[in-house]
Amino acid sequence: MKIAKSVTVSLSACIALTAFAGCTKEEEKKDSAASPASSASPTAAATTAPKKDPVKLVMWGGVPPENGPQEAVDNWNKQHPEIQVSYERFVNDDAGNLKLDTMMASGQQVDLYMSYAFDLYEKRIKAGTALDLSTFKDYSVDDKMGIGATTWKVDGKYYGVPTNKGLSFVWLNKDMLDAKGLQVPTDWTIDEMREYAKKLKVDKGWGLAQTDYYFTVPITGSLLKASPKLVKADGTSGFDSPAVPKTLQTYYDMMFTDKSLMPHSEQLTSKPAIDQMFVKGQTAMLFSTQQVFRTTNNVKDYPRTFKVAAAPAPKVFKDQADYINAGGLGDVLSINAKSKYKEEAWQFVKWYADEGMLPLARGGRIPASKDFNKDNVAKLMFEGVENTYDLESVKRVMFGNLPLGLGQLDKKTGEDQKAVYDKYYSQKIASAEEAAKQLTQAHNENLKASK
Repeated sequence: MKIAKSVTVSLSACIALTAFAGCTKEEEKKDSAASPASSASPTAAATTAPKKDPVKLVMWGGVPPENGPQEAVDNWNKQHPEIQVSYERFVNDDAGNLKLDTMMASGQQVDLYMSYAFDLYEKRIKAGTALDLSTFKDYSVDDKMGIGATTWKVDGKYYGVPTNKGLSFVWLNKDMLDAKGLQVPTDWTIDEMREYAKKLKVDKGWGLAQTDYYFTVPITGSLLKASPKLVKADGTSGFDSPAVPKTLQTYYDMMFTDKSLMPHSEQLTSKPAIDQMFVKGQTAMLFSTQQVFRTTNNVKDYPRTFKVAAAPAPKVFKDQADYINAGGLGDVLSINAKSKYKEEAWQFVKWYADEGMLPLARGGRIPASKDFNKDNVAKLMFEGVENTYDLESVKRVMFGNLPLGLGQLDKKTGEDQKAVYDKYYSQKIASAEEAAKQLTQAHNENLKASK
């Protein structure tokens, strides 16, 4: 019995060993067939170039990633495995812009970034963190973006590409207009807007809602023709224009005589979400920009039963042939002059400006480049909610040929003038004429100080 058991064990071991050996030979055959160069010539494998790691760029922008930037970056990354981009969001306020500037000043990786205001853009140029794009000869910003882009030139050069066509205009509740027998305005004045607000004023609500920025829009639009810096030919402030007290008085009367516009002091205290006021029917009109699309398109979280229409920003006087709609081109994409990957970043800038930013149209951003198809942009902007808009009026305003301009007041003047607006609309300045004088004085003092 012992001998038989021994034979059995030895036989089993032999079979197992034979199977293992056979298995090994089969694997060698498979490996040899799969990699003939490796088995036939070890030297060839040793000289094969190693796979190159992709260049990694970091882009900073103020738009929430879910509102288009992340999709844009993802689309680029799929098409360009050799250059990968990640998106970092900063809130477009003083704290957010300071964070971005601090990152660049401290040498942290920021290859690309957005500027949304001229004073910050100019500050970054002076700080040496915006690359002079004239070093690249394969792209014409003027040709792609048109004359509206020129307001972003500094000393005749671009340090970023304006990618978004932005403008201020008035949103309207079309159902309320129809109920009052009012037409959607195609060309109107602030007096006519005031009359609309009175007629459309809702119970426990307003005829018009807006943030304090829009107190300045009719004024800026009246002064832009002379200069983006809102100065006259002699270099002094343009705020001594009759358009200034007229605008101030009209808004004052809407607040305190008509009670069709929320008083400024109340708005500062309550800080209402005016876009939500509009979709909830708490105001008939909303003076804003296309950023409100984020709310009006979001019918799931902000359901509404009325159609949205659009009218251009109102002029101050009926016969203003030189009125320019405040807005112009914005979302300026710059390359950090300290980036290690300037050429790769430039490839992304061109793609983003001419093709890549399309996903941001869902949030209301209109591509500035002539290479974009307007029908494709409109389709994406209104996809799934087409029936909730008066598309004829919205397209007329957003894709029309309204003259656009961008004011370039320095930050100090903006702050000083804001204090004047705050006092006037809080009934602490006696008259619109006096407030206009103070706005002019603040501007002139800062113009002198900057010389």
